[in-house]
Amino acid sequence: MPATLPRPALRALAALLALLVVVVLAGCRQDPPPEDPTDGVEVAGEVGRRPMVSLEVPLQITEVITRELVTGAGEALAEGDAVMLSYIAYDAITGEVVEDSYGAPPRILLLTEDEAGTLYEELLGRTEGTRLLRLEPGTMTVPDPVVIVYDILPTEAVGTPLEAPAALPQVATVDDGTPTITLPESSPPNSLTIAQLVRGEGPQVQAGESVTVRYVQMAWSTGEILESTWGPGSVPVTIPLVDRIPGLQDGLVDAAVGSRVLLVVPPAQADGTDTMVFVVDVLAVTSQAEATPEGSGS
Repeated sequence: MPATLPRPALRALAALLALLVVVVLAGCRQDPPPEDPTDGVEVAGEVGRRPMVSLEVPLQITEVITRELVTGAGEALAEGDAVMLSYIAYDAITGEVVEDSYGAPPRILLLTEDEAGTLYEELLGRTEGTRLLRLEPGTMTVPDPVVIVYDILPTEAVGTPLEAPAALPQVATVDDGTPTITLPESSPPNSLTIAQLVRGEGPQVQAGESVTVRYVQMAWSTGEILESTWGPGSVPVTIPLVDRIPGLQDGLVDAAVGSRVLLVVPPAQADGTDTMVFVVDVLAVTSQAEATPEGSGS
């Protein structure tokens, strides 16, 4: 008959086994990962148009979180570049829209720490055409956390390249995207002449709207560049077509966002003294009621 342990020894062994079970179970059990508040946000829709956003409110947001929802195929943003943004912001507790820039002129800025502020590091290196989701905790002035969806819009024409007729000025671009214009040896046309250099696929410009553009203006008689929104420190501008010279107004109507348009404007539809050549990138359109003054970046 096998020997049996005394009762005190059995009790000690049982206690030891129970302790081992607790230790093993504790080692196997893991705390659940912290809940990711971005799981409560769904975003759909095309970049550049107002997104469809669904929120599971209230969302508990304790730190700034950024997610890249769509990676754009455009140029990567570098220090000092022009940036155009459209965005919509929601109260993360109530789900209400607190700010919406879609349908209004884009926010335009230079990518510097002074102008971009808290978005500087987030934008640096991102590509145009990207959509971002940003969650921010509440602050002393805005107690509720916010959910922001914003798009980094192209700052130059994006579409199908086309060739201008040989009799018209020829347009090329330098490394930073600035258009350069070479005039033909022939005399300028006597009427407004329009040629698409890049065919965009966005909304079309309508009469009376405001247009966000980048452009170069040259005098035909001298070849002098009179105005340009390209080059270091320059940004796109939003202009009301109703305040422009007739040739520019007529030449941009029906152009699609994303297009680059060559306009040769005779004196009668320009300043009355010289034929003007414009190369215009159409970047956004806005109804006049929602537009901001020329050159405004907010």
